[in-house]
Amino acid sequence: MSILRPADLHGLAALLSSQQHQEVVPPCWHWVLLLDPVVPANLDEDGYVVGSPITPEPGMTRMFAGGRVRTICPLALNSETSRTTKVASVTDKESRRGLLHFVTLRTTWSQNNQDCLIDEQDYVFLPARSVDPTPEGAGQTDGDGFLVTEPLLVTFSALTANPYRIHWDRDFCRRAGHDGLVIHGPLQALLMAQAFEDTGADFTGKQFSYRFRAAATAPTRLTVGIEEGEAKVRRPDGTVTATATLQDEGR
Repeated sequence: MSILRPADLHGLAALLSSQQHQEVVPPCWHWVLLLDPVVPANLDEDGYVVGSPITPEPGMTRMFAGGRVRTICPLALNSETSRTTKVASVTDKESRRGLLHFVTLRTTWSQNNQDCLIDEQDYVFLPARSVDPTPEGAGQTDGDGFLVTEPLLVTFSALTANPYRIHWDRDFCRRAGHDGLVIHGPLQALLMAQAFEDTGADFTGKQFSYRFRAAATAPTRLTVGIEEGEAKVRRPDGTVTATATLQDEGR
């Protein structure tokens, strides 16, 4: 059990240019709390934790496909909190690229002997390939939207204890076929959750579900908006990179 402090959110608030929070954890901000420490000796050359259920086997690569956050009640700050994570499901499917391996992790956040959040994250593992970089919108920083810079991605990696090289190593990204540092999926999900919150939406008793559709790379500006009840993140070229919904449980 650990106590969640308002100061634990200061770093993310600064990154998002958001107000400080003193009473409850905003939607999806729990992703920077109660993190396992990163031990360099336990990382492979790509920045994955050796032996983790979401570390790809040799010759494979990992993609964060999306997830769901069910809010039973908001996490209260200055309260003792526990977090437990387990593998919820493992499945294999054949595709044109070969065998795809799917893993879903489920994390339960509890306070006062009550479950508050159920957070599921879906990962897909597929054969790795080295390709020439393709344009994905990096370098387009003029205009409106959320400015994503390389230093911001490095900062977000630190806040979320994510050492994966695809978010901070240009050469690694180039070999994977990206034209810049890949923007974190959770960062895009946070922006979509914030878009719903800005409309006055209440997350209590609802499920925030998100999916990633295309890669986005930095530096760039992402635009986030609500269209017919669905949140969308777009690259400067108009490509939708992520979508999300906020619905009552059971829908």
